[in-house]
Amino acid sequence: MIATSDDDPPAPPPSSPAVLAAVEEDAETSLWPDAPRLKKAASYSGAPVELGTRFTAGEDGWVAGVRFYKPKGAKGSYTGSLWSESGSRLARVSFGRTSPSGWQEARFTTPVRVQAGQTYTVSYHTRGGMFVGSKSTEKTVSGPLSTAPRGAGVYTYRKGAFPDRWNPKNYNYWVDVIFRWRRVTPKPLPTLKPGGPTASATPTAGTNPPVEPGPDPTDTALPTLTPDPTATVSPTVTTTATTDPTATATSSQTAAPDPTLSVTPTPTATETSTPTPTPTPTPTPTPTPTPTVTPSRTAAPDPTLSVTPTPTITVTATPKPTPTVTFTPTQTPTIDPPPGNGGCPNHPTPDCTGVPPGTKLTTLKPNYYDAYRVTKDGTVLDGVHIPGDLLVTAHDVVIKNSRIDGGVQDEYSRKTYSFTITDSTVGPEKGCLTAPGIQTADFTAKRVHIRGHGDGFSVSGDNVRIEDSYILLCSNPGDHGDGIQTIGAGKGLVVHHNTFDQRYAKDVTSPIFLVDTGTVDVEVTSNLVMGGTYSMRLLHASGKQVMKNNSVVHDSWEYGPLVVDCGKVDFSGNKLVKIDSKYRITSVVGPLNCT
Repeated sequence: MIATSDDDPPAPPPSSPAVLAAVEEDAETSLWPDAPRLKKAASYSGAPVELGTRFTAGEDGWVAGVRFYKPKGAKGSYTGSLWSESGSRLARVSFGRTSPSGWQEARFTTPVRVQAGQTYTVSYHTRGGMFVGSKSTEKTVSGPLSTAPRGAGVYTYRKGAFPDRWNPKNYNYWVDVIFRWRRVTPKPLPTLKPGGPTASATPTAGTNPPVEPGPDPTDTALPTLTPDPTATVSPTVTTTATTDPTATATSSQTAAPDPTLSVTPTPTATETSTPTPTPTPTPTPTPTPTPTVTPSRTAAPDPTLSVTPTPTITVTATPKPTPTVTFTPTQTPTIDPPPGNGGCPNHPTPDCTGVPPGTKLTTLKPNYYDAYRVTKDGTVLDGVHIPGDLLVTAHDVVIKNSRIDGGVQDEYSRKTYSFTITDSTVGPEKGCLTAPGIQTADFTAKRVHIRGHGDGFSVSGDNVRIEDSYILLCSNPGDHGDGIQTIGAGKGLVVHHNTFDQRYAKDVTSPIFLVDTGTVDVEVTSNLVMGGTYSMRLLHASGKQVMKNNSVVHDSWEYGPLVVDCGKVDFSGNKLVKIDSKYRITSVVGPLNCT
């Protein structure tokens, strides 16, 4: 029905172009809506891991679900999550039965409202630990969606935690978001025939408007999208090097051909007019609309999907220790340490590092998922037992005489903090964690015993000093473990008088693995090193580079004792040795020359 009145504006003359009317419709897209096949993407297997993508929407809308790319041979269960920028979980969904490989999809029972311009993270958790990754050089843009320009791919090995770590080489772990929004599209009305009646019309739609996906938990229906049949989509997806969060291998990837769009013709509006006196026309050109096409996706039926609401967690202060006390069994050192060398004779051993014998420990319960988080500058943790990870999000934190069964990390929400850890044990008594024992930057570690970790130290920043510590490494299938590894730029690294033992780990790289471009001013001195493919590697660094007076256990490596930029490194006093079960040097095989 069309209503008219004398107050209506004059209708266009018979010779004018079509009139444009704004049409509001529901639309849906993803970062990679054409679901590229990652034929050459490498897959990696290790410990359970949460992998995600940081993204921003240019329009207010709703996140309807999660997609991720599953590599061939991957096993285990999967869950998807949506996170706020501060790390609060906004929604969660379990993936039911998945296909053997390729893109997997799960939708939240109720779409989650998101705001334009805000940064969110969409992620999935794999218990099997197998995933794909590739190096990304540019941000991805798809409709109103875009990835963060840097650090879009994120991950964490902490169970149930917000994925806030990222590799400085900018990797994409192929986690996608299903985004819905209200799109306003100009739509033409039919042009009146010459000589015919003129009209001033306000068309009324013959159907109800689409239902807005709001907070009603019973509203799970998704809109049916109708792409414009005259438009085509020719996206190009380019991926490069593939890796896990800490790998450095590279390769290239070409996207699969575009999928064929299923098009439903757009219905033609019907108009009725009422004659009015012929006006004096003034032709006004009206721009031709630009159609927008959004591929339509239909979620696969999955009766097993479920959502577990997650409360928002806000940490305002460090809780006082819970008065639960555990005791570390008293140990009697087998060696009477002489003065100097941090209390360790010859080289560090389990007997002169870690929690001092007889120390009474107070257990601190997790206050941030499965981790204990420190939020106050200058906090001192003395004689505590933390059953999981320790997350340092404050400056000048001191940890001493303590036991941490997980790892220690000082990076959160893309910021790093500072801490000192001494006379402490890091890692589980049994089992093996792929994640590093201690990370990321601006820390000092002295007389620390690291156990039960595939990586001992991971350094991604400045001002790190590691000394008088004992690191016994393990591995899980698919690991690339290191005693110490640099990732990205960092200045002022000192590794002095430590014992790195990687002889009993199978999936390894090197006890000392310092090969990232951007490392400046590094000193590796007086360490006892054993195991690895090559026991010591120092490459691609700049500034002051020193490797002196280190002892490498003879024939403990797989390929060789070292790989070093001999022309750039101050290399002297290093030797090949044999040791006994107490890490005491029993003989010197000969000098270790840099060739």
